[in-house]
Amino acid sequence: MSVGKSVLAFDFGATSGRAIIGRLADGRLSLEEVHRFDNGGIMRDGTLQWDIVQLFTEMKTALQKAAATTSLESVGVDTWGVDYGLLDRKGELLVPPVHYRDPRTEAVFEKALTVLSREELYQLTGNQAMSINSLFQLLAEREQQPERFRFAGTFLMMPDLFNYLLTGRRFAERSIASTSQLLDPRTGDWQKEILTAYRLTKALFPPLIDPGTLVGTLQPILAEELGIPEVKVVAVCGHDTASAVAAVPKNLEEEALFISCGTWSIVGTELNSPVMTTKAFLGDLTNERGYGGTTQLLKNITGLWVLEECKRYLESQGRAYDYQQIAALAQESRPFACLIDTDDVLFQAPGNMVARMEEYARKTGQNPPRSDGEIFRTIYESLALKYAAAREEIERVIGYRLSEVYLMGGGAQAELLCQMTAEAMGGRVLAGPVEATAAGNIALQLLALEEFESIQEARQMIRQSFSFQTYEPRECGWSEQKAIFRKLLKEGEGAC
Repeated sequence: MSVGKSVLAFDFGATSGRAIIGRLADGRLSLEEVHRFDNGGIMRDGTLQWDIVQLFTEMKTALQKAAATTSLESVGVDTWGVDYGLLDRKGELLVPPVHYRDPRTEAVFEKALTVLSREELYQLTGNQAMSINSLFQLLAEREQQPERFRFAGTFLMMPDLFNYLLTGRRFAERSIASTSQLLDPRTGDWQKEILTAYRLTKALFPPLIDPGTLVGTLQPILAEELGIPEVKVVAVCGHDTASAVAAVPKNLEEEALFISCGTWSIVGTELNSPVMTTKAFLGDLTNERGYGGTTQLLKNITGLWVLEECKRYLESQGRAYDYQQIAALAQESRPFACLIDTDDVLFQAPGNMVARMEEYARKTGQNPPRSDGEIFRTIYESLALKYAAAREEIERVIGYRLSEVYLMGGGAQAELLCQMTAEAMGGRVLAGPVEATAAGNIALQLLALEEFESIQEARQMIRQSFSFQTYEPRECGWSEQKAIFRKLLKEGEGAC
C-alpha cells in the first residue's frame, strides 16, 4: 500500500452537500471537509426542482479548494436515490431535474399500477413500489410534457448526471440504478419487461457499469477553467446508502444490521443475492445493488426529516435550538408521551410538522406532545421503535438473527437516539462513523486505484481509522412500548 494518497468525495444529501478529502497514510484514513453547501428544492414554474446549475457551481468551487490543499488522485460522487435528469440528443439537459417530493406522480402512480400490479413490479425489480421512484417520475414527465419528452435522448440518475458534467461520459452505475424500479436485480441489466410494459425505449437508458469503475478524467475544458489537473473520476456506489454500507466495518462472515440515519433512515442487511419472496413483498422491503454484486435488503424509513422540519418551524416561531439543545430538552422530557409513525402520509411534505404531530396524535387517540422537549423526544423514541420493527421484519424474511447493529451517518452523533435504539433493539448498537457515506465513497475510490485488494481490507481500514461508540440497553419498559407501537403501525396499515 502506498502512502499519502488523497481523493475527493462529493456527498449530496437531500438537504445539504459536502466535499470531503480522504487521505490515506500508514493504513489509516483521515477526512477533511473542504466545502459544504445547502441543497434542497426550488420552486420554478410550479414544479419543485433541483438547482443543478448551482450544485455544479458548488462542485467546481470544491474542486478548486481541494486542489489547492492537496494533490488529488480522483473524485467520486454519491447522491440520494430515484431522481434523474434527461439529456436531449445533443447532450444538453432538457430541464433541471425534478425533486422527488414534487406531487407530479400522484395521479400517474395509480394509473401505472393498472398496467403492472405492485406485486408484479416487485417480482421484476425487487423494489417496493413508491410513487417517487424513477419509473413513475418518467411516466409522469411523458404524460404531462409529451412534446418535451420527445426530445429526450439519455436518462441519467443524479450521480451519473454529475459524472457526465465532470467527464462528458454517459453511463448508469448499478447501485443508483437499482433505486429506479427499472433494474433487474438478478441480472443487473435494465428490466426489459418493465420497459416494454410502459413503452419506454431502451435507447433512452445508457450502458450499465459496476461501482468502483474508473470512468475517465475531468474534461480538459473543465480542468482548464478551474486551473486544476485532469484528475481521475471513479463511479463509486452512486446511491449514498450503498456507499455508506461499503463503510460498515463488519467482519467477512458477520451477519449485521445497518442503520443509515439521516433525513431518510435506511435499515437493512447485506446479502449475496436478492430476496423477492411474498414475505419480502408484504414487508415492504426493497432490494438494492451494492459493491461487488451484493444486494442490500432494505427498509426505507422517513428519518430525521420530521425532526428537521420541526426544528425549522420552531425557529420560525422564535424558538431556535441546536442539536445539543434538542437532545437536552428531549432527555429531560416525559418518556413515551406520544408515538408517531414517521412514514405516515401526514409527514411526507414540507411544512408545519408540529401541527401534523398534533393531528396524528388526535387521529390515533393519543395526547399530543405538550412541550418542545416532548416533541423531540417523541420523534427519537418513535424512530428507535421504527428501527426495531424494521429489524424484526428483515429477520423474519431472511430467517435468522442479525448479530450486530451498526448505526451510521449523522444520527450517530445523536447519543440519545443511539441509546434509545439499543433499548428498542434489546441489544448492543455500535455507532459510527458519522461520515459513513463519505468514508465508503472514498474507500471505493481507493479500491479502484488499487490501494486495497478487497472490500474487506477497505473495511478493516475504516474500523481502525475511526472511533465507534458502543451503546448497551439499560432501561426497562421498552418491550411494552414496542407492543403499543406495533399496534399503532398495524392500525395505520388498515387505514391506508
